[in-house]
Amino acid sequence: MAHSKIPSDVMLVPADNLDRIALFLSKFFSPLFGFIGGYSVVVFVAEDQRAVLGWAMLSMGIQIIPTLILYRIRLSQGRYSDPDMSKRTDRNEVYILGAVSMLTAVLVMGYYGAPASITQVALSFFLIGAACGVINVWWKISMHASAIAAVATIATMQSRSLGMVFWMVVAMVAWSRIRTRNHSSGQVTAGTVLATMVVYVVHRYIA
Repeated sequence: MAHSKIPSDVMLVPADNLDRIALFLSKFFSPLFGFIGGYSVVVFVAEDQRAVLGWAMLSMGIQIIPTLILYRIRLSQGRYSDPDMSKRTDRNEVYILGAVSMLTAVLVMGYYGAPASITQVALSFFLIGAACGVINVWWKISMHASAIAAVATIATMQSRSLGMVFWMVVAMVAWSRIRTRNHSSGQVTAGTVLATMVVYVVHRYIA
């Protein structure tokens, strides 16, 4: 059975209210939330929101849909240890397909002249995903923390108050991933630092 592959220390069933909160936060603020959140911030601050929204939807579709399809197929086949893919090796093929999809979005956005803000987000998520995928071969870095930290960094560059809100979310997600024993504090910290650095460099030096 699939459950036999679940790492023995990962929490799947809550024992108290704090556990329930941690599991909820971990599930709700997933990497998918990070992708949508990052693009949403860019659309929210754009002067021509309608035009930017169209590019954002296209980029998200290219980046997200193939990976979601693969995830649903593999989950239905019982190929994952649990819906959260708690076993590190469960994530390898998702990272590979995700990197290909995200790189495709970057190339499409660049070729067709998407707004710089959209291209920057697409490139940021590609670099973060690719780096996490390589690291995941040896070490289970937190993609949850990376995705939410990316949103927080993007938001901070637009509005300090908005950024503060998302950094509070980063703290909650970090706590939840440690509480559920999906990651160590080092893995969460590494994911957060990696995403913050990538987003900053891309937005600072790539127009």
